[in-house]
Amino acid sequence: MSSLPQGSGVLLSEDDTSYEGEFSDDWTLSGKGVLTMANGDYLEGSFSGEWGSGLKVTGSYFKPHLYDTDKDKTPAVKLGRLCVCAEDKWQAVFEECWSQLGCEVPGQGDNRRAWDNIAVALTTSRRHIHTSPELLSRSHSRTLESLEVIPQHDGPITMERHHIIHQYLIKACDTPLHPLGRLLESLVAVYRMTYVGVGANRRLLPQAVNEIKSYLSRIFQIVRFLFPDLPEEGGVIPEPSSVVTDQKESGSTDAPLESPKPARVVSSSALLLPVLLPRLYPPLFTLYALDKEKEDDVYWECVLRLNKQPDLALLAFLGVQQKFWPVSFPLTTPGEKQQVLSSTKDVCFASAVETLQQISTTFTPSDKLQVIQLTFEEITQEVQALLQQDFLWSMDDLFPVFLYVVLRARIRNLGSEVSLIEDLMDPCVQHGEHGIMFTTLKASYYQIQHEKVS
Repeated sequence: MSSLPQGSGVLLSEDDTSYEGEFSDDWTLSGKGVLTMANGDYLEGSFSGEWGSGLKVTGSYFKPHLYDTDKDKTPAVKLGRLCVCAEDKWQAVFEECWSQLGCEVPGQGDNRRAWDNIAVALTTSRRHIHTSPELLSRSHSRTLESLEVIPQHDGPITMERHHIIHQYLIKACDTPLHPLGRLLESLVAVYRMTYVGVGANRRLLPQAVNEIKSYLSRIFQIVRFLFPDLPEEGGVIPEPSSVVTDQKESGSTDAPLESPKPARVVSSSALLLPVLLPRLYPPLFTLYALDKEKEDDVYWECVLRLNKQPDLALLAFLGVQQKFWPVSFPLTTPGEKQQVLSSTKDVCFASAVETLQQISTTFTPSDKLQVIQLTFEEITQEVQALLQQDFLWSMDDLFPVFLYVVLRARIRNLGSEVSLIEDLMDPCVQHGEHGIMFTTLKASYYQIQHEKVS
């Protein structure tokens, strides 16, 4: 059984009333503390009694928003300051992984010895499997066999080697017989124990997100120990510019020189989230859904009301220019089309709508951003076919069309999807094309919440 709260602590209720102070036991307030209401008013003094059953208070009542001009004097409950820092959690789990790699101190040891230890562990496991073949599936046995081939772990990192490392990590994390796989299995177990059941509380979302970011940085430290030439977080891998080099060497001027491709930014998110996040997604997304419940309910109510309108009425209501209104849509029979009537529903920009709906079937921010990009491409292709010419969007033209697609996609927890992407997206894409597209989706979500229906 877990011990009952005693000493100093913070107690939060569902209506955002909070108490920070002293407890005796069995949720009994006993001693000095501060009781803060949801509107910011607070009581400061001595408290006694059980929470929810009537409290005796000797102290002072404050209404800071009326009488207190000094905001620094207003007590505020800072959630998380009494929690264990994410970087300090589950240190023993990570130390065990480092120990399996032959390092008494994390990050300090012989790289070659670490690979030898990995090879011995996998070989021993395979021998055990041969004597007891029922212990492991055939596909798992093939995974172990491929992991016994030690990848090149020194020398310059190219895009090809980065891809090989990525594929190796996927296989390594897929079996608990590899030190990295055992580490991941343990982290998934403790994460679920922390944030499932009683831990599924919206106020624990910041801790849950910070814990995942901590996992990424600490696992990335292990990966860079195994592959020491891998650039640190934010480092770059230059793309090959063989075309330019070949042309310079040959002295040919017949063809225009091809510009070298931009460098690839190395990040723990791109390398490790694809293997980590799918395993942690259910408890994490539950926390997002709880945290965004009120906003998502307002958004969803508006989505349901607006979706009662037929296509042409909704396009007009959202301010989509008539030149972007599809006048016909393809039928199942190849080559046949049917006219869009005033009563037609759910056929305009249907391919873009279906594409955007796939955002709920993906796990990582990069995959969700890819869905958003494909949605924009579907919209553009349909408009180009309609206008029968290449077309360059302005945001004034694009946003109403994209808003229509978001409404028709009917994504139930769109606010949760937006928040997850925002919290865990790779920083290097925030100001690029994907960042702009994500901002458009985020703006659509807020626009729908405040849309007025006549």
